[in-house]
Amino acid sequence: MKKNLLIWQLLTLGAILAPSLYLLRVWPRLPAQIPTHFGFDGHANGFTSRSSIWLLTLALPLGTALLFTALPRLDPKRRLDGKSVNFQKLRLALVSLLSGMSGYMLYLSLHPDQPAGRGVAVILGLFFAFLGNYLATVQPNYFVGIRTPWTLESPTVWARTHRVGGAVFFGAGLLMAVLAMVLPLAWLSALQLGVILGVVAFCYGYSYLLYKQEETAGQGT
Repeated sequence: MKKNLLIWQLLTLGAILAPSLYLLRVWPRLPAQIPTHFGFDGHANGFTSRSSIWLLTLALPLGTALLFTALPRLDPKRRLDGKSVNFQKLRLALVSLLSGMSGYMLYLSLHPDQPAGRGVAVILGLFFAFLGNYLATVQPNYFVGIRTPWTLESPTVWARTHRVGGAVFFGAGLLMAVLAMVLPLAWLSALQLGVILGVVAFCYGYSYLLYKQEETAGQGT
């Protein structure tokens, strides 16, 4: 295994184990029911029993890491390079998101007076920013990336959409994380929804415009 890949593998392993280690540390103080879902008002409206919480703290991040290990082999055209640093970064980002959220759920169960929305928005924003760094360089494939009908049809549209879309993801993620720390709690749900829908709409619209430009240029030659 290449040395630079080993670093990312070890970081991913650390992200997988971190919430379970935290779970072991706080186990005696945990309530019987752990909040795992929250409404738009930031209050818990869904719970998981303490005996089953390991499914979130260990099974979910571990399963995600294993799935991403297998994805390059499932790609029929082998366009997804599982041995690249960028792919390892993406796997780390997804595992860290799930581990961070599960650890945050444990924290909230021990501090029920703390509002959930602000922390969730910050974690999600940082994930978007991390994801943006990866998207700028991802090659065409069937599993990962901005997969619209037009990016899948044209390698050129794919490359240009991911270069610009990656920057949009990165900027939107940082903006979400910063605003989540200063905006009133009542605004955070609207902030998250607005940012996610805005980024998705932009990527779809931008890839469509690029495809139509390419189509028009092809007809003119």
